[in-house]
Parts: sequence; structure tokens; C-alpha cells
Amino acid sequence: MAKEYRVFVVEDENLIAKNIAKNIEAENPAFKVTGMFSNGEDALSAISEQPPEVVFTDISMPVMSGLELASKIHESFSHVKTVIITGYADFEYVKEALHYDVEDYLLKPVNKEELNKVLKKIELSLTDISDPHSHSAGEERDLSPQEIVTLVKDYVKKNYAGDLDLNTIAQNLGFSSSYLTKIFNKIENTTPSKYIRNYRMGVAKQLLADKDMTISQVASCVGYNDPFHFSKSFKQTFGISPTDFKEKAGS
Repeated sequence: MAKEYRVFVVEDENLIAKNIAKNIEAENPAFKVTGMFSNGEDALSAISEQPPEVVFTDISMPVMSGLELASKIHESFSHVKTVIITGYADFEYVKEALHYDVEDYLLKPVNKEELNKVLKKIELSLTDISDPHSHSAGEERDLSPQEIVTLVKDYVKKNYAGDLDLNTIAQNLGFSSSYLTKIFNKIENTTPSKYIRNYRMGVAKQLLADKDMTISQVASCVGYNDPFHFSKSFKQTFGISPTDFKEKAGS
């Protein structure tokens, strides 16, 4: 019998919670939603009694926010994988959530294709944990070039909001930076460094559509401490300044 993984959905809007639960089970039958909670406190109590493998949690909730819940899970239930669900208005908190080793994040409304990717990544990770013969990063591994590229992309998605460069990725994945560049360029026809920039700019483009976020806030959310450097990179990528893009998006 195929392995099944228990999932908790934590979301204060009941209809949204039901929809997320339905989509999780539809996208990957290996995951079964065994609990739905309207706030972090109730979810934490249930996790304490019988921890699931995965928790999908909204950020903004009464009683205990998803951010607090992610922090508590990180402290006491490090084997439980957490996925943050957030709207544009709360996106700046995603950067903080990354400190709690969250597995991934999804923007509302949850895109089924993105959900599918997240579930597949978690399933692979959980399979590795349960398989004593699986290899962790840094060990001798027989990985295909495509698998190495996927590892790099996953690492970028999880860490783009902080200090991130090619050397950091290479050290954490257990490869030399020159080898990673060679493999990545061969498969993706671009360098890892350009991929990092393009990924950050893609997220920035989404965030700039939120009229409540300033350009400095957006820059910080995608790993740029210097708004001028961010603006320069954005214009190089899209041929338009963040200010002009924001004005067009709001019109």
C-alpha cells in the first residue's frame, strides 16, 4: 500500500480552508487532510497530540497567527513540514517565516500548478527521510543534471528573500560553484546567478501590483537591501523602472 501523509489546513475562512483541502487531495492522493483549524492555537494543540507530516497555514488569523504557529512548529516539531499561505498584503511576513525553516509558500488564490509542485517536493523529501538508503546533500550522489537543476531552483525559491548567491547555493548543496554553473547553463541555458535575479524580479513584479507596498518594501522582500540596486536590476530585466511599472499596474 502506498504511503499516505497526514495534512492539517489552518485557515480562518472556512470556505477557503475546504477548497485548499480539496485541492491538496485532488492534486496528490498521497496527502490526506486529517484536520482543519481556524486559528494557530487550536492547530498547535492538535499537533501536540498527534503531529501530521505537513501543515498548510494562512498567515493572518485570530488568536494565533500562522507566523507564530510556524515559529512554534519550528521550535518543538521540527519534523513537521510547514507551508505558508499568504496574500499580497501579508507577503512581507514571508521573509520572517523563512527563518522558521518553512518548506515553501503559496500566494492566494492558491494556484493548482504551484500547489502540485509544492506537494511533489514535500513527497520527495518525506520519502528521503523514511528511506535510510537515501542520500543527503554533500554525500556522493548519483543525481542527473535535471535533478541538480531542480535542487538549485528549489533552494532559490526557499531562500531568495535573504542573502543568496551562487557560492551559498553550492556550499549548501555540496557542489562546486563551477560545476553548478556548467550543469545549470547546459539545462536552462542561463547561469544560476541570472536565474536568482530573474526569480527575484518575477516575485517583485507580483508584489509591485500591491498598491500598499512601497518599492523599498518590495526590494527588501526579494533580498535587496539597496532600493537603487533593486531598481537597476528590475529595469535591466523588464525594460521599465519599478516606479513606472507600479504606476501602470495601479492605473
